[in-house]
Amino acid sequence: MVRHTLGAVALALLSSTTSAQSAPPPVKPKLIVVISVDQFSSELFQRYRPGYTLGLKTMASGIAFPVGYQSHAATETCPGHSTILSGRHPAATGIVANSWYDVKTGSNIYCVATPASSEPNARGPQNMRVTTLGDWVKAAQPGARSFAVSGKDRAAITMAGKNADGVYWWVDGEGFTTSHFAGPAIPATTEPVRAFDKALFDNWTKAPPTLWPAATGGCTALQKPFRFGKMAISGKVPPEVSVGAETAPDFLLTSEFQDNLRSSPLFDATIVDFAQDVIARNDLGRGPATDVLAIGLSATDYVGHRFGNGGAEMCVQQAALDASIGRLLTGLQKSGVPFVVVLTADHGATDAAEREAGHDPAASRIDDGALISRLNKAVGQQVGITYEPIVGSDLQQLYINVGPDEALRDKVRAATVAWLKQQPEVRDVFTRAEVEAATVPPHTAPDRLTMAQRFHESYDAERSGDIAVAYAAHTSFGIPKTMGDTVAGHGSPWDHDRQVPILFWWPGADAETRATPVETVDIAPTLAALAKVPTPTVDGQCINLGTGASTCP
Repeated sequence: MVRHTLGAVALALLSSTTSAQSAPPPVKPKLIVVISVDQFSSELFQRYRPGYTLGLKTMASGIAFPVGYQSHAATETCPGHSTILSGRHPAATGIVANSWYDVKTGSNIYCVATPASSEPNARGPQNMRVTTLGDWVKAAQPGARSFAVSGKDRAAITMAGKNADGVYWWVDGEGFTTSHFAGPAIPATTEPVRAFDKALFDNWTKAPPTLWPAATGGCTALQKPFRFGKMAISGKVPPEVSVGAETAPDFLLTSEFQDNLRSSPLFDATIVDFAQDVIARNDLGRGPATDVLAIGLSATDYVGHRFGNGGAEMCVQQAALDASIGRLLTGLQKSGVPFVVVLTADHGATDAAEREAGHDPAASRIDDGALISRLNKAVGQQVGITYEPIVGSDLQQLYINVGPDEALRDKVRAATVAWLKQQPEVRDVFTRAEVEAATVPPHTAPDRLTMAQRFHESYDAERSGDIAVAYAAHTSFGIPKTMGDTVAGHGSPWDHDRQVPILFWWPGADAETRATPVETVDIAPTLAALAKVPTPTVDGQCINLGTGASTCP
C-alpha cells in the first residue's frame, strides 16, 4: 500500500498513453461539469485506483494528472474550492481559510458568511474577491447558465462565483436549500428544490435509509480496532452508529441522524441524485450556449475526519464514491449532449497520527488548546501582560491582539516566534513580513515552492494572521474523546495536504496519465479555452488536452 508522497520520478514510471478510438474534447461543449471530491488526496486516489471499476475508473481513463496541486499552505475546504473555477490562488480570491480572525471586531469570520445581512445564517459570495468560470461563460455567451451543488455551503458558493443561476447545499434537517443564499435572488428555483427534498424525506421516513453498505472484498481486512486520542473505535463497517430514533416520526431531523448522514457514503449518493435532478430540471446542455455545473461531493472529507483515511471506513467510502460518480457519468452519456467532466479536490489529507505512525514514526498528535495556552502564558510572562496576546482558532495562522501599541506588538511577535521555534512539533515559523516577501514568480512549478512561498499563496494582508506556523508532517490536532470528534484532518503546507488528482474526461478521451505537476488554478483557464470564452487575470495556465492540435489559445 503506497503511503508516501508521490513525486515526479514515481509518476514517470506510471505515465502512459494507450488510446483506442480516441476523440478530441468537444468544441465549445454544451455542458461542463466540474466535480470536487472533498479531501481526495493524490495518495488516496493512487491507493485505490487499481480497484475502481465505475465512475472513478472512467475519469482516470481520460487525461489524468494523478499528482496535481493545491499550491498554497491553507489546505482547507473554502480556500481550495475558491481556486478550482477562479484560476486564482487564495491570496487573490481572498479566501485564506475556512474562517479568519477579525482583530477589529474580535470575532471569527466564516468564509461565506455575509456580515452585512440581517439574517445570521445568510451565506453568499461576498467575501470572494474574484469571479469564476460560470460568470465568464455567462458574460460571453447569451443564454449560458451556471449552477452549483454541494454538501457544504462553502464549496458550492466559492465554485459558483458571483452570478450563478442556482446554488444549492445541504442544510441539516432541511435538505438542499437556497433559502439562506444572500447573493442573487433565485425564487424560480425554490419550489422544485423543496419538491425534491420532500420526496427524499418522505422516502426516508417510510424506510430508514442505509447509511453504510457492508465491507466486502479488500475492505474486510481493514476492519481493525484503533484508539485515537482518548477514543476507541471498532473499525467495523457499518460503523457502530444509528440513523436516529427510527420509531419517532421526526428522526430525520435529529442531530444524530444528520451527523451520521454527512459522514456516510449515502451523503454523496444523495448529492449526485440532486445534481442529476438539477441537470434534468434545467435541461442543462440543451440551451443555446455552454452551461456549467459544479458539484461538491463532501462525504470523503467527513469520513476522513471522523475515522481517518487508513481504515475500512474509507475503503467502503471509496467504492461507494466510485459507484455514485459512475451513475452521474452514465446519465451524462445518455443525455446525448457534448460535455466535458473534470474531477479534482479542494485539498488532500493525512491519516490519524496514531495509525500514520506505522508509516512515519514522527507522526504525532497535538493538543491544540493546551499548546496555545502554554504559548500565551510564556509570552505574557516575558512581555509583562496578564491577558492572552495571541488569538485565532487555527494554530497555523496566529493573530497578535494587543491593540495599537506597536512596540508591544513587536515584543509579542518576537517572543512568540522564539517560543514556537523551540517547540519540537514546529518545523517553520514565518512573520507577516517574511510571508509578504516570499513572492512567487509567475508559473513557478508548485513542487518547487519554498515553505514561505506556500504561505504567500494563501496570504491576504487584510485577513491573514501575523505569524504563520508549519508543524511536523502527519500531525493530527485535537484530542478525540467521543464518536464524532475529529481524529484526522488537513490544512498544512505539506504535500500530503497539497497534492490532489486532476482528471479530465469526455466520451472518447485519450487514456493518458501525465506526470506534469499541474495546479487546480489551471482548471478554469483550460475549461474557458474549451468554451471559447476569455478569462480575466488568472494565476493558472491552460492545459493542452489534445494530442494533435492544441486546445489552448
